[in-house]
Amino acid sequence: MVPSLVGLDATAAHDLALDAHLLAVDQDPRHSATVAGIVSAQEPMAGSQLTAGQKVRIWVRTDPGEDGDGGGGLSAPSGPTPLTPAGSK
Repeated sequence: MVPSLVGLDATAAHDLALDAHLLAVDQDPRHSATVAGIVSAQEPMAGSQLTAGQKVRIWVRTDPGEDGDGGGGLSAPSGPTPLTPAGSK
């Protein structure tokens, strides 16, 4: 079962995923495991069933941002984005 990783320090989230026999994969390729950050989203959600060795995608915020919402990192997925036809504004 997928553990809840949101709100955890990135290092703790990776460890917890490993304890569940899963691999937490940060969606920002620029993020290093040695840089502190907090998991702001995960996919699939906690409680989902995965087989051992599968990946849990995580989004890690690495700075607090000016408005205190966590800032930094990549935003969590929000669904498909409609495409604008070429030549339109």
